[in-house]
Amino acid sequence: MAVRLISAGVGIVIGVSILIFDNVYVYCAAISFLSAVAVWELTRAIKCDRFPLLRWASVIFGGVFPIAIVIKPLKFLSVPMAMMYVLLMAVIMLRSHKEVKFEQVLACGCAGGLLPVSLSCIVLLRYSTYGDPLGIFTVLYLLFCAWFGDSGAYFVGTFLGKHKLCPLISPKKTVEGLIGGIVTVGIVSALTVLIFNSFVFTEHQMNYFVLVPLSMVSSLVGVVGDLSASVIKREYDVKDFGNIMPGHGGVIDRFDSVIFVAPFLYIAMTYLGNFIYA
Repeated sequence: MAVRLISAGVGIVIGVSILIFDNVYVYCAAISFLSAVAVWELTRAIKCDRFPLLRWASVIFGGVFPIAIVIKPLKFLSVPMAMMYVLLMAVIMLRSHKEVKFEQVLACGCAGGLLPVSLSCIVLLRYSTYGDPLGIFTVLYLLFCAWFGDSGAYFVGTFLGKHKLCPLISPKKTVEGLIGGIVTVGIVSALTVLIFNSFVFTEHQMNYFVLVPLSMVSSLVGVVGDLSASVIKREYDVKDFGNIMPGHGGVIDRFDSVIFVAPFLYIAMTYLGNFIYA
């Protein structure tokens, strides 16, 4: 328990420090690190550590690609980098076709491509057309939608849970916990909007009637991410994806919901921005 608390405390200090800096380059460095570690964890979990060239190509790309996605002057490199990555994976497959199967190349390729894109959406949302004027609120809103859903589901499910949600995938998850997580996220997002409207956004106000329902839908999306990670762990008989946070697991264990919620909210706010902030 002590290790778990210390690990959580260190993670909170680092996370709060990044939010306080609120700088695109600091965000980018953090996302690049998380992305590279996440790719490393996933490729290990799916047994691709037997193919070091394939794995390292994915990890390096996962760490470098967010730079091209996030930093505006370098965005013109994102498509060429993606094309070069696909070409590199094909060359590795041709070179090692006797040992490496197509499904392994595809799995590593998806890990190295999808994880950095999903995690980069955290920063893209912060500096999008409607994210930028909302400042740090957008990052907090995203993280709250993903993480408070897990916390609410855990506590409600522990005390009130009776009906299993997906017993073969995650035996401890319950329907009552799912509902509790969604309601918790709705309450937390309403309080967050109230605080920012009262003390930060004095000239313009954010719309409760869009942000609160959107947060509750995002919570459901986060559950899909959580269950998807559970399926992978069960299929490959993995307890945790990593141990970067002792007592909590790896990056994917902590960010499985965020990986799904971030791109969902980025797309949602792209279309709903006019209704959120006026």
